[in-house]
Amino acid sequence: MREAGRMKYLRLFFFLLFCFCLVSSGADGVGQAVETPRNSEQSIQLPPERISVSTGETRRFEVPFVIEHYRSSTSNARVSLVDGRAFEVEGVSAGSAVITVQAEGISKEFRVTVSSSLMPIYRELSRELGDLPEVSVELSDDVLTLRGEITRTSRWDYFRRVVRRYEDRCRNYVIFRPGPELFEELKKQFASAGYPVVETVSPQNPGQLRFQVANGVLTVSGYLLTENDIASVKRILALQKWLSPEWNGQAMQAETDLKIADTQLDVGVVFVGVTRTQLERLGNSSADGTVLSWNLIAWFRALAGAAPDELSGTSGGKGLYSYLNTDLKGSLVFFGNNGISDFRDAGHVTLTNNSRNFATYENGGTLNVKVYGQDTAELKPIEFGLKLKIRGSLVRANEARLELELEKSLAPIKQDEDYFQRSAKTATEILCPLNQTAVIAGQKDLTYTSSGPSGYAFLRHIPVINWFTSSEEEQSEEMLLLILVSPRIANSNVQMTSIPSDETREVEPAVSRSIEEKNEKIREQESRSWFEKMFTW
Repeated sequence: MREAGRMKYLRLFFFLLFCFCLVSSGADGVGQAVETPRNSEQSIQLPPERISVSTGETRRFEVPFVIEHYRSSTSNARVSLVDGRAFEVEGVSAGSAVITVQAEGISKEFRVTVSSSLMPIYRELSRELGDLPEVSVELSDDVLTLRGEITRTSRWDYFRRVVRRYEDRCRNYVIFRPGPELFEELKKQFASAGYPVVETVSPQNPGQLRFQVANGVLTVSGYLLTENDIASVKRILALQKWLSPEWNGQAMQAETDLKIADTQLDVGVVFVGVTRTQLERLGNSSADGTVLSWNLIAWFRALAGAAPDELSGTSGGKGLYSYLNTDLKGSLVFFGNNGISDFRDAGHVTLTNNSRNFATYENGGTLNVKVYGQDTAELKPIEFGLKLKIRGSLVRANEARLELELEKSLAPIKQDEDYFQRSAKTATEILCPLNQTAVIAGQKDLTYTSSGPSGYAFLRHIPVINWFTSSEEEQSEEMLLLILVSPRIANSNVQMTSIPSDETREVEPAVSRSIEEKNEKIREQESRSWFEKMFTW
């Protein structure tokens, strides 16, 4: 009986325990139904994962189950391929999306951030162009834009090297605009070449240039002396790569407006007689600072017949140059300071640059000589004196090419029923720097001089006694005729600074005083006694 009761209680206990378990199980089932899908199937959710892709980029991912279903919350990203446990995510447009992949009883979320495809390029360009503060890198609406203005050639070179790798991925609005330092450097180059840059140019001041910049064009204008000068200016411009449109991105180009100025040359010519002895002593600088060219001393010594440098053991030139580094006035001062004052003739002509005509100068006379024929006699004019025929042109701003036809002749001398005329001629072409003197060797003359007797006025004429009281001197000397030629640009703006009378007012009194002093000295000598005159020499 008791046993049966115990069994009854045990059955009741297990029944209540079973009911309790059923009730607990039913409560859990109600809580899960809220989170599970509508089909009330039980599912396991794996932890979510954050990923980033760029527009147009595809990335591959894997999950620990075979994918059966997938979906994306927005159109910014999509699943492009599913292969077992792997799938690919493609970025469609900038934004965000949640991609869910599922299998029976399990799922996983991928929270995707889609960035622009230019973002890596934006970051890379921002880094590489960080040393160029004048350039800005902008990214807006999936468009990469570069803006700015560069004024230095080195920075423009660097920018072009960097952008060349990304030119198809961005919009480039960066331009090159030459800065003031480039124009100053160009002005220095022109000044070094002999073409200073000024504010205004005119034909009266040739050799100067002017800069004008407008609408991306640098115009170089001016009046020059020769075609070589124009070619030199264009050559300097061509060497400036920052003026090449292919280099500067069509931002700047150079044009020229250069003209040849109408220029006149003034050429002075002086004939100088120099003896062999004077040439041997020649070579010192003059007192006013006239400087000889390096080889001119050797050249003069060679004219005098000195030994060549290689034999005499001296160093220096061999007389190849024949220029004095001074104008005609300085050359004459140099010769005068060295005891040479035999200036035979001189003249100058003014000629037009590049003219084909000769400029002619004549200074002399005409001797009419009677010439007898069979039945009649007629007068034939024979001209003598100095004749200069010169033409030429500037080959550079500081050098001229001259064609010279020079003739110096003496008056005819009658000898044995005939007339003899001595003359010196030269026809040559030279290159001579402006405001310097070219030295042309002419003919050689042998001169003979005799002086005496000299000594005591009375005793020098008495035989025997004149051996002790008088002397005679005979000397022969070789004379070399040098022709000095010096070209310069004629100044067309010479203006009179004072009236002629102001400059000549003191000339007549000075000449009168000089003549009166000479006459007084003559009268004083004539008033001496015969005894005083006898002991005067």
